[in-house]
Amino acid sequence: TQAHKSIRAKDYDVGPIIGLLVTILCGIVFFLVQVREYYWNSYTISDSVYGSVFYLLTGFHGAHVVVGTIWLLVSLARLWRGEFSSQRHFGLEACIWYWHFVDVVWVTLWCVVYVWFGGWLYMWWFKTWDGNVYSFKYPDAKPSWYAYIQEERVPSWYKVPDRLKI
Repeated sequence: TQAHKSIRAKDYDVGPIIGLLVTILCGIVFFLVQVREYYWNSYTISDSVYGSVFYLLTGFHGAHVVVGTIWLLVSLARLWRGEFSSQRHFGLEACIWYWHFVDVVWVTLWCVVYVWFGGWLYMWWFKTWDGNVYSFKYPDAKPSWYAYIQEERVPSWYKVPDRLKI
């Protein structure tokens, strides 16, 4: 949006470039967080209906984020070459509309998959001063990441979870 406003206002200095760079960085960070989440999940696509729906919805959304990030990179290159002007910038505008659509889809997915079905409304994890992790709804339960932290002090990239081994 900031890049679009800068182009329409005939501000061709650094405004649109910074706007696109920040958005591209957000897309890359989102993708890396999603990959990390897939790696550390305690359930797989074949465990349950929730697992299947979770991986299907978030996987399709992640693919759309990758497509949008690539499109943003192409738009940044076109902007850098001076192909956009205040009168001629439909390619950038279409890219921005697509990115906002992906944003709205993510907010909806987060509300449905993580909050409603995932139990985040009831399972707020908190860590006490003694290092234990508790939940309001399930006092004896531990989050999926807790077991990995308590097992051993090996870097996450060093040990492959058993479910991913062939």
